[in-house]
Amino acid sequence: MDYILLGVLAVMILLLVQQNRRRKKDAENLLASLAVGANVILHSGIKGTVIEIYGDDIVIESTPKTKLLVVKGAVRAIAPAVTEAK
Repeated sequence: MDYILLGVLAVMILLLVQQNRRRKKDAENLLASLAVGANVILHSGIKGTVIEIYGDDIVIESTPKTKLLVVKGAVRAIAPAVTEAK
């Protein structure tokens, strides 16, 4: 009976480790795909366009003439480009 519990525990730990690795890889791919002009969403909910990239920091423009210097790790997602209807 103890072996069954240990086996289940081992499988659960392996699944958690695998999920963590996948999440970390996805985050690294997201940060690697950042480019000037990309629309991003930060973890704080701020949306903006990437203006410049400095190593681990990026400058985004959230509204015209409002620039923010943030850490790359603060990027949650790259948003699709919004097309304005005329």
